[in-house]
Order: sequence, then structure tokens, then C-alpha cells
Amino acid sequence: MRIRTFLFSLLVCSTAVAQKPIKFSEQLTYSYTKNGKSAETSVYLDRKTSTWLFTNDDTFGGTAGGLAFVVAYPSGTYLFCGTDDVGINSCQRYRTKAVPGQVTKTFGKPTGKRNVFGKNKYGWPTLTGVEYILESGRMTQPTYLATVPFNPTPLYAFNSLLVTEFYLPIFQHVNYAEVLPRNQLVVSEPTPGGAKLMFLSPTEYFLDLRTYRISDIKH
Repeated sequence: MRIRTFLFSLLVCSTAVAQKPIKFSEQLTYSYTKNGKSAETSVYLDRKTSTWLFTNDDTFGGTAGGLAFVVAYPSGTYLFCGTDDVGINSCQRYRTKAVPGQVTKTFGKPTGKRNVFGKNKYGWPTLTGVEYILESGRMTQPTYLATVPFNPTPLYAFNSLLVTEFYLPIFQHVNYAEVLPRNQLVVSEPTPGGAKLMFLSPTEYFLDLRTYRISDIKH
């Protein structure tokens, strides 16, 4: 796995920890623009625990060479997982030094505009977003937010990690973990290039980490 800033010699190997199989029952699909062309990316969610899954194919578009998937926990722990050349399943565990998502209020003001996102013909859930003018440092931008019963912080914080060279193709310009409370989901951010929630669809994606050897990253 090509994870920037560390090598296997820098890892403290641990025995495979007791991990329960995880069932991701929701898939969030966002549209965005890349090089002037429309594209989509999907992430998976276990709503009960606010655990997220990013896969090489569906999230990174198959560009994350050597990486099969990333599991992101609300505690600030990320597992970068894959299979090596001899068929051994392994994960490299990175724990952020500070648990993200401590913001208690939105850094911005509502404009009063509302819109529905995720409209579909299948009966899948939709979310009503409220437009805010968010403030991040010297930057301000209009963004639609939806109040949700799960924690999107692991999704937002991923692109700010210093241990990976693979990034989500969305949420690249603002670390929303620093300006949004834990119950606010970004459903639309400014274009061009910005993300827009297309679907919040039911799914069944099972992941059994008991077959993976997990090692910790020193930092």
C-alpha cells in the first residue's frame, strides 16, 4: 500500500484485534466536476456507529494503487487496508492525535434558502438542506447543510490526514470538521468542482476485519 510518510519498518505490529464484522447499510453518492467533466463518488455508512467506508473502486475511482479500502471511525481512527503480494490481508491503523469534530455550532449564518437533495424515483430517502454562508479562516462560501442523526466528521477529516496520498475527490478545499458540528452533512458546496449529494441509497456491504492483520503507525 502506498501510504505517504511511513514504511513497514516504522510500524508496531499487533496481533489481529477482535473486530466485529461491519455492515454498511447506506451508500452516499456525490456528483462533482473534474477537468470540466461530471463525475461521481460513493462512500458507505454504518449509521448506528457513524463508521464510514471508502473503497478504491467506488470512492477513489480505482486510482488508489495497493489500497483496497479505508475504514473511518468517529473516534478519529482510520484503517488503511489491502492485500500484499503474497496474499496477506493487512491494515495500517492511524489514530489522529486530537479527536476531530469538537465544533459545537456552525461557523456561518443561514440565508433562509432551502432545497431537497437526493431526489429519485426509487423511494430512497431525501435530505432537506439549508444554505449557510460558511466561514473558514478568511474564506466564505455558500454551502447547503442537512441535519442528520449520524456523524460525518470522519468523512470531512480524511482529506486533512498527512499519512495518505489518496484523497476524496470532494471536500478538498474546506476541512468541514473544523467549522461544522457533528450532526451537519454537506449536501451541496459551490461549483465548479463542488460536491452535490445525488443519492442516499440503501445497500448491504459487509466487511469482516477479523481476517486482517492490524498494525499501528508511530507518530
